[in-house]
Formats: sequence, C-alpha cells, structure tokens
Amino acid sequence: MADAQNPRRPVIGSWMMFPGASLARMVAQMGYDFVLIDCEHGNIDDAAMHASVGAVAAEGVSPVVRIPAPDNVYVKRALDTGAHGILCPSMSTADEARALVSFAKFPATTKAVLGRDASSGTRAQMLSSSTLSGIRGVGSPFAPAVFRQTMPEYIRTANQNTFVAVQIETLEGLENCEEIAKVDGIGSPNDLASSMGYPPLEHESIPEVQDAVKRVLAAAKNAGKYAGMFCTAAEQVRSRFEQGFDLMNLGGDAVALMEWNAVQLGKLEDLRTGA
Repeated sequence: MADAQNPRRPVIGSWMMFPGASLARMVAQMGYDFVLIDCEHGNIDDAAMHASVGAVAAEGVSPVVRIPAPDNVYVKRALDTGAHGILCPSMSTADEARALVSFAKFPATTKAVLGRDASSGTRAQMLSSSTLSGIRGVGSPFAPAVFRQTMPEYIRTANQNTFVAVQIETLEGLENCEEIAKVDGIGSPNDLASSMGYPPLEHESIPEVQDAVKRVLAAAKNAGKYAGMFCTAAEQVRSRFEQGFDLMNLGGDAVALMEWNAVQLGKLEDLRTGA
C-alpha cells in the first residue's frame, strides 16, 4: 500500500466476499496491490478473516479488512489478525472518525522503562514511532507474526504501519466529508446514491451522485489524504485514476464468478433451451 505515494500509478486491489485461505492466496498471486476482505457484506466470519489475512500477507500483498461498523470490537478483531488496514463503512461525522482512529491505535509510548540506558539507543527503540495515540488493547500474538515482527516491535510501529480508511455513503457523511477528511489518522458510491434517493446500481449515470463523488475526492485531496473508489471494470479504474483517485478496487471474487458464468452460459443459450 506504500505505492499509493507514487503519482505515476494507481494502487489496485481486489474484493473478497467468499471465505478461504486458498482463495485469498490465489487472488493475492494475481498481481494486486491489496486484497480487501469484506466482513460487512461478505460471507466471512472471524476464523475465515484470520485465515485470509495471513494468506494474503504471505504473498507480499496488503490485506485490508472491511469491518461491519465503527465498533471497537470489530476494529480490534480485524487489526489483531495482522491486517495492514481497515475500511469502515457509512462514516457520517468527524467525531465518529476520531473515535474510529482511537480504536485502531495503541496508546503512544512516551516513557522508557526505568533503568534503560538512553545513550545505548534502547530507550528510543521502546518509544512509539507515531504521534497518534488511541485505546487499542495489546494482546494478539497473530498480528506481529503476520508483520514478521516481535510483539514489542509491532506495538511500537503499528500506529504508523496500519491505516484507517472510511466510506462516505450517507447524505450526512457527504455534508461532513471535508471535516472527516481532516481527521488525523484517516487515510461506496452505491450506498451514497441510495441515500440520495436514486437506484443504487445506477450511480455512474447520475450527475448529482457524480458531483457528490467529486466533492469527496476534493475533500480528501485538500486534506492531503488518499482517495479510493470501487470499480468493476478496467475502464473505470483508468477513468478514476485520471480523475485523481489513488486507490481503486477492480471487481472481486463474487463479481468475477457471476459475470464469467453469465457470459459463458449465454453463449450456450441455444443448446440450453433447445432453440
């Protein structure tokens, strides 16, 4: 995900809604920069989330978990798997965003253990590498293993090495998107269209929805943050990158399964119907 800093290329990921480490591994090997593991709408429980995150990370690809809601338990469980980041749906206010960041960050370590020799450098190694501070609890041995770190190393660097992304999907979120984007620590159009009273799957053709998307993009850029967009075709990825988005999703397992079968079965329609 560090490649998001490269203005010459987009960061492209895939979306997983089905469980399974084998599937996660196969998707990660396709060349994506990240794989999003959907625990909001996907058929992925806690155990499958752990398995998928580990499989994706082992391939050198960033595992990202979409949590069901901005709840401390969901945030903790997702990051404890070793996920590189989380995506939270339906963010509506800056206060909600600040609370979400606090759930995702360890309390900053600002004091060395008594008796440590500062001149040896040991003291500096024990201090947090990020100025962000939150209320995330310490305890999971799984996240350090995924990052190939010791527990102390992970605790010291996780606030800097994990990211928090949010989705603007409601009218309230749209009205507050500029303030949400400014929240320190914050790194889908279907629902946004629906909340505006339009058919959710028609957002690409609705000018008012696209104007809202432009507003969210501008809010992110003005705050010095990255902006992402869900896409289902290569042409959409190219268009959104040219528009200024940094991270794009390209379809996913459920989309690929449904589209491939629909196309191939369609070619056999005459045989299937006896026409």
